[in-house]
Amino acid sequence: MITIQLDGQSFQIPDLVAAKDELLKAALAPFVPWIANAQIDRQEKDGATVVSLIKRADWKGTASVIVNALIASPNEMNPAVALWIEMQGQLDTNDPGTILALEPSITAALEAGDQDIAAVHQSLMRLVECAPVPARRIPLGF
Repeated sequence: MITIQLDGQSFQIPDLVAAKDELLKAALAPFVPWIANAQIDRQEKDGATVVSLIKRADWKGTASVIVNALIASPNEMNPAVALWIEMQGQLDTNDPGTILALEPSITAALEAGDQDIAAVHQSLMRLVECAPVPARRIPLGF
């Protein structure tokens, strides 16, 4: 029998179950929700093997491809808002020539901003239209 230390408690389990991390996680999954991400340390104490399970924070869910895509996506501001911030306090609204000179960049920023808003709206509509689908398997740790 191997001693398992978990949250300050110790208990014994058969050697065959504790021999491999996968078997140990599968055996404890119904009782320890965070076992899938746990750090497993094995040590020899007084001639006996002691396995310590340490909770480790990790991403929730199994959609790491989605998380990676979101992290890799560009971090951009709506061009119309960016132009407004850039021009704030620097624009002389009393001079029509200044406003007319900026008209092409204002128009371009507004058009790009409208495209951004349309893309966000389209993404939102796709998410709303998605039907929920039951999982094909229960994630380890739930």
